[in-house]
Amino acid sequence: MPTILPRTQVTHTEPIRRALDLAGERWPGLTPQRLLVRLIEEGADSLGRDRAQGAAEHRRRVEALAGRYPGLYSPDYLDELRKDWPE
Repeated sequence: MPTILPRTQVTHTEPIRRALDLAGERWPGLTPQRLLVRLIEEGADSLGRDRAQGAAEHRRRVEALAGRYPGLYSPDYLDELRKDWPE
């Protein structure tokens, strides 16, 4: 089908064949091309979930530490730190 979008060619190496075999079990009847598209879509969804979970875990850890060390820095700490900075 004609398109102005970039295309990507994939060689069916052993790992690609294995992925296509697994994908074919999950989505029977699809062509190898369509299986590759589904694998890419599923992979992107998985990476997005991993990123969101990582961000949530990071936030949870930061919040667990929040307020744990009161008085560690004086109220004017940042002003003192910045007074020697060039303008």
